[in-house]
Amino acid sequence: MTVKRHPASVISAVWLMWTALPISSQVTNELQIEAVDGSVQLVGLDVGYGFATVPLTLFERLGWSTTEVGDLVVLLGPEQIEVRVGHRTPFFRWNDQILQFVDFPYRIEGETYIPVQLLTDFFPKRLPTLYAFNEVNFTIQAADPSEWRGDEFSQVKFGDGVLSSDTLSPPDSTANLNPDLTNREQSSPELILDPVEEERRIVVIDPGHGGGDPGALGPQGLREKDVALAVAKIMADLLSREKGVDVYLTRSEDSFVPLWKRGELATQWKGENPGVFISVHANSAPERRSVRGFETYSLNVARTEHERRVVAIENAPLQVQGQSIDPDSDPEFAFLLRDLSNSGHQPWSVELSRIVQEEIGRFHPGPDRGIKQGPLAVLTNALMPSVLVEVGFLSNEDEGPLLGQDQFQDETARAVARAVMKFFDHYPPGTGEN
Repeated sequence: MTVKRHPASVISAVWLMWTALPISSQVTNELQIEAVDGSVQLVGLDVGYGFATVPLTLFERLGWSTTEVGDLVVLLGPEQIEVRVGHRTPFFRWNDQILQFVDFPYRIEGETYIPVQLLTDFFPKRLPTLYAFNEVNFTIQAADPSEWRGDEFSQVKFGDGVLSSDTLSPPDSTANLNPDLTNREQSSPELILDPVEEERRIVVIDPGHGGGDPGALGPQGLREKDVALAVAKIMADLLSREKGVDVYLTRSEDSFVPLWKRGELATQWKGENPGVFISVHANSAPERRSVRGFETYSLNVARTEHERRVVAIENAPLQVQGQSIDPDSDPEFAFLLRDLSNSGHQPWSVELSRIVQEEIGRFHPGPDRGIKQGPLAVLTNALMPSVLVEVGFLSNEDEGPLLGQDQFQDETARAVARAVMKFFDHYPPGTGEN
């Protein structure tokens, strides 16, 4: 199992604007490191893979201890922060928290390169008293490492033992999505990199809403964007342990990603491989608080008033940009829906919806509200089997609080992850049972 290549957590608008520049423009840029005494050092940005990185040795100059064993790199810094990254995987650990780069670290000609995003985004956000980033002149202001560095940084440790190649032994390959597994904390959390296999299966998980778009709100203030992100990250962790599966998250923090961009990114990451797109959401019907249950949507024309209501809610972020999609009044969008239907993805999306509903129904108090459809913008650009899962109603006085519970989020993530793997048993056509 490998979590690899270019995910898009899309953490900051500044970062996206800069990485959107042509490579030829990026090459001329240098990152400035400004010390507390006002001295400035310039660091050239490597763009060997088309995105900006800095050498690992830069972090050593900033006072961080670094250790490399195989494909694993560990950085130890202030406040006992331990950052673990892997070559050619976007996921990394900040202490016990799994985070995600926009791009991946790599090693070339004996030198390891880390996405500059660690310096320009994660350091200032997580260590604001030590680092600040000025996007105007692309400068990092860094505290004097002598203020926080001590003898405890002389070696990088894992728990009670010093880092060694033994820590990279892969977990039991049978410990994947077996529903009889105990809680996920008992499985190894390490990032394990497998040799490249001839065929990969791609899973793009899209936590709905984010940033300034909270989505639906529960009576006690529970936000849809938080429920979606929690479920999505557990799914990513589970599915990344499956052999032959590459997992991507459209966002891994509380940030906003435009609806049109999510499916576009999913299509880019899938490439020529078989893949699926899962958008995670929570429902709400404040005018009818007795409504509860779960439902899964695929892309098509809405048939009922309820489907039209859900579509209007999930497409609402488009209105901020003065956009909308209505197949009844927009002939171009109606043509797009017909074209997608003829592409062959639509029946597979319905099949994926069916399996998702079946698996969630194994634990969810329900009711099972069935398979739905609608012209959902987030699914439009995802050229693969794609579904939007509404895991429950935040507006229901009983179900709403349930959506905020760790156990419910864990069970939901496991159910949808199992559904994905069951779907891959016979997708693409000609594999598995069919």
